[in-house]
Amino acid sequence: MGVDPSANTHLYPYLTSLGDKVVAACPGRTSDVIAHAIRGALGLSRPEISDLTAAESVVHMIAEQFVIDVHGVSDEQFSTLKNHYDEPQIVAMLFRMALTDGLGKLEKVA
Repeated sequence: MGVDPSANTHLYPYLTSLGDKVVAACPGRTSDVIAHAIRGALGLSRPEISDLTAAESVVHMIAEQFVIDVHGVSDEQFSTLKNHYDEPQIVAMLFRMALTDGLGKLEKVA
């Protein structure tokens, strides 16, 4: 996960463990795609990523929208996501988005 905000040091081991499980549940490299999109939207350093597949492009788009306005993710975007991934994969990716967004925002204020 990479972030150890001083105000939340007591939670860090739990968040790291949870984050590792979520990353493992995400299909392919979607965890990296999510981190790239969200950290970029927050203005933080982000991992390099290139040559997104059509499915990964949808994940990237939804992850960016998730940061801007979680309620702004449209039914059409979710429908497109469902064309590429099954429900457990989508749940894992959404959890990854929430965790990455939350930790990224903590990093910005730490």
